[in-house]
Amino acid sequence: MDKFNNLLILTRIHNPIGIFLLLWPTLSALFMASGGFPNIRVLTIFIFGTILMRTAGCVVNDLIDRNLDCFVERTKNRPIASNIVSPKEASILLLVLIIFCFILVIQLNFMTICIAFIALIFSLTYPLTKRFFAVPQLYLGITFGFGILMAFSAVQNKIPTEALILFISNIFWAFAYDSHYAVGDMADDKKINIRSSPLTFNKKIISIVTLSYFLMFLSLFIIGTLENFSYIYYVLLSLAFVIAMYGCFESRHMDAKKNFKAFLRSNYIGMIIFFGFVSQLHN
Repeated sequence: MDKFNNLLILTRIHNPIGIFLLLWPTLSALFMASGGFPNIRVLTIFIFGTILMRTAGCVVNDLIDRNLDCFVERTKNRPIASNIVSPKEASILLLVLIIFCFILVIQLNFMTICIAFIALIFSLTYPLTKRFFAVPQLYLGITFGFGILMAFSAVQNKIPTEALILFISNIFWAFAYDSHYAVGDMADDKKINIRSSPLTFNKKIISIVTLSYFLMFLSLFIIGTLENFSYIYYVLLSLAFVIAMYGCFESRHMDAKKNFKAFLRSNYIGMIIFFGFVSQLHN
């Protein structure tokens, strides 16, 4: 039972914010692509697929970073880094998770299957980018956005303009919230030579995060204009924008705890934007 619990901890299923940050934009895309409530079967596939891919991503991350996590205060007690789960056990778990993802995705159309394979490649390689890419948060944004493209391809068998704009919006969003998150790791990341946007931009990072949020919400505003959304969408969009700007203002002095709080509020930002899309289903 202890081994099972340790494997669950490895997947971080007990800390679901990562799942929600993937799920909100995916569900927004799915509801938008469907023009109403999605097919229950497709909705179920995407919910479980998102959960499985998030947990698989955590396992991959900890496998690749197992020789670094032990030197970082926040990650030194992770199951692989602390030797309570072996790399072999983690690899088996990863394979099982990917198999379950494959079982889900093969029930969708060919285009969606192809996009899923590309998404898998990005998920498996993201942890490596922290070693050489100055802004790995951008790569994470692309990785986290594939659910949007898959949602449209699964429902419409195409990737329309609004899907691409939503995908771009998600890149800006992921960059912003993961940059908030990474501020707390700056000292440890510098010590072990890991790259991140806060280390690259240093004290300018909050200004750049603020700009990223502006571009995110501009993209969402463009979608609303193209789709002739009602005022309710813009009211909810404005509320989400205020929450994002409050996080930037509060964390402007690079305080790790305040940046982490701003990161946690991203869950509410995603949820409010999702309800903004849902509010337009009757139009």
